[in-house]
Amino acid sequence: MPIPARRALPLFALAALAGLAQAQPVLELHSIIDPDLSANGEKAVGYVFDAAIEQYRVVMWERGVGYTFIPQVSYAIEPVRASDDLSILATGAANTANWANLNCFNGYCTQTTDTCVAGEPAAPPSPCIIPNIAHRYTSAGGWQNLGSLPRTFSTSVGRFFGGTRCDSTINSVGDISGDGRFVVGGAWTSPLFTASGGISFGQCGNFRAFIYDSSANAMDELPTAPDNAGDSRADFINSDGTVITGYDFGPIESEFGPFNSRRIVVWTNGVQSMLDNLSGFGDGYPVNRAGTFIAGVPSADFIVENFGGEGPEVVRWTRQPNNSWTPTRHGRPADLFDGIETKPLLGFSVVAVSNDGNTIVGNASFGTGFFDRVSRAFIWRPTINGGVPQLLSEYVASLDASSPIVAPGLSIIRATGLSADGQAISVVLEDARTNCAVPEVALRTGLSGVLYLQGGTCNPPVVGLPPRDNTSIQYTPFGVALNVTVSGTWPMTFQWQREDAGTPGSWINLSDACAGFGFGAEWNYEGTDKNQLRVGQATCGNNRDGEYRVALSNGCGSANSDAATVAFQQGTVVTQQPSNASTCPGQSAFLFGVAVSNSADLSAEWLISLPSAPGNVVVLNDGSNTLPDGRTAEVFGATGQFLGINPGFLGAGEASTYNVQINFISPCGNQTSNIVTLSVAGVCPLVCDTIDFNNDGLFPDDNDLVTFLTVLAGGECPDGNFCNDIDFNNDELFPDDSDLVAFLRVLAGGTCEE
Repeated sequence: MPIPARRALPLFALAALAGLAQAQPVLELHSIIDPDLSANGEKAVGYVFDAAIEQYRVVMWERGVGYTFIPQVSYAIEPVRASDDLSILATGAANTANWANLNCFNGYCTQTTDTCVAGEPAAPPSPCIIPNIAHRYTSAGGWQNLGSLPRTFSTSVGRFFGGTRCDSTINSVGDISGDGRFVVGGAWTSPLFTASGGISFGQCGNFRAFIYDSSANAMDELPTAPDNAGDSRADFINSDGTVITGYDFGPIESEFGPFNSRRIVVWTNGVQSMLDNLSGFGDGYPVNRAGTFIAGVPSADFIVENFGGEGPEVVRWTRQPNNSWTPTRHGRPADLFDGIETKPLLGFSVVAVSNDGNTIVGNASFGTGFFDRVSRAFIWRPTINGGVPQLLSEYVASLDASSPIVAPGLSIIRATGLSADGQAISVVLEDARTNCAVPEVALRTGLSGVLYLQGGTCNPPVVGLPPRDNTSIQYTPFGVALNVTVSGTWPMTFQWQREDAGTPGSWINLSDACAGFGFGAEWNYEGTDKNQLRVGQATCGNNRDGEYRVALSNGCGSANSDAATVAFQQGTVVTQQPSNASTCPGQSAFLFGVAVSNSADLSAEWLISLPSAPGNVVVLNDGSNTLPDGRTAEVFGATGQFLGINPGFLGAGEASTYNVQINFISPCGNQTSNIVTLSVAGVCPLVCDTIDFNNDGLFPDDNDLVTFLTVLAGGECPDGNFCNDIDFNNDELFPDDSDLVAFLRVLAGGTCEE
């Protein structure tokens, strides 16, 4: 059910605010991840993470109304795409209906073995992972599994071909038509025979562009060019399904000769044509809802060939009466000056184009490398910035220099959608606002919402998902995170509060520690004025257990979230018990154990004893140790979760068994693992290396003997070879005569030992 918005101001006050806001851009928060925007810009649908069930949930938001959660599906965290009015949805979800019995399908055996017959289905993977597959949602029918490309059984070879899976995916949804009838994307399909004529055994096959028609309940491949090299995908579709954009895989000309890669294509009334066959890459060439304009960023070679000059640039294709497409260049975003330095443009892409083709939004990245890279949304209109793409924040500032949307510390880092009229833009912002003396140590969070360029009424805060209870059992330097999903008009104030334990019902405002996130550092709270709160936990939570909530307010109302209980579990939990191990004198054994606690000071020590005297415990240290029975042992990793132990000899061929366990030590409480056994044999048979000493793949031959003698005498392994170590019989005594004797014995066809 929708969650109603609370009206904190009388209607005449809201009307006055609305009148003042009409000429100024307005940002409405919705907090939805990867949203799809309705044609009128008044609704959005996407997903949020619900910590209470530890799952992502599909949710719909409406401006001034609030949230409606869509009935749950085994959601695959793929983008949710919607019809123009958001009444019909499409996304990827788990194949719980097991369409075509593909849930545990692992391809076909390529050769006969003890457990596998050539041509028969291979053994299912373990564990079996249910793959994702396209689903479509209507309020009347719920979520419907759409299946995939046709899957057919061949009686001639006794196996299936056609629609298949690849790892965790059967197919992926790219988009849904505005009327909700068609779904497009990419699906795995395997041929029956390979190009060389042999039977195809692969699990994945090719990735092919598909279109699903709900009126026929059928999925089909979209046609590709005659020179297609195997793969294709559909990314965008217009309202009535007549125009689809995507890519196919085929030959691209370059100065170094042709190579196969992605080429940008459009399907117009089911007929494919090329938009850019020079790219070598290609994702995201959106088409407007009317199917009359396509926008994207083609390759630099495309710009040179079609327009001259340098590229890449934003290009808009216009549909002609004969269904051909004519490109027009529109420039590129300028390099970004961040107040300190100018960051060069690294790359950019288009997200959406309006129905009249006169608004294009997209995203650009700036920097000199990976670590200094920043992202910004941009907008193009023929009437602004000289007809060249402009950063969206700069455009908003040109409309209203005092707008809180472009306040210091806020950055519009992504555009994710556009209304049909180009006046509503779905955006993601980075909130780096802080009162910390050193801004770099402050917590940065993300905000998402819809930017209405022509303004609108003020809407009070509405909580979609409150912070959820959190019981922490494991320390992390980033603390415990509490999140709130909220909508309402920006600017909005977030004030996190903690209930006063001594006065129930009384709430204390929290403030940032401004301490950053250092491992082992003690700090109270970060993000106390953001949509995410971090609670520090360096010393077992340091008495920060309790009830937390966030108080929200903006210019037209206020709201308090429900409270969440935060608890830090005291004690230590062993999450991985060690296992029994065995070894020989002079050889290493390895043991492994893991535990978690709510302290950065968690440490470990390994203990060893004899089963006959379990009370006589020796604490192991790195280096040489004397075990309870007098045996010496070399140890490394004695204070960590990985232990390596190399026992020496004890008497003449005397074997030993030891009890071993790991003791985890934490200020929150200690915990000792289960006891496991370490068995040390009296005498282990020697195991010789391969007789192919020089690893040239030819053995036994004279070159191995010559090389062995050369290295045994102190010489070098010949250039071009990789020789084994000279301890051929692995008795850890080298170089000695026994290695030569063993080598000659094995070279002659004998065993490693007499």
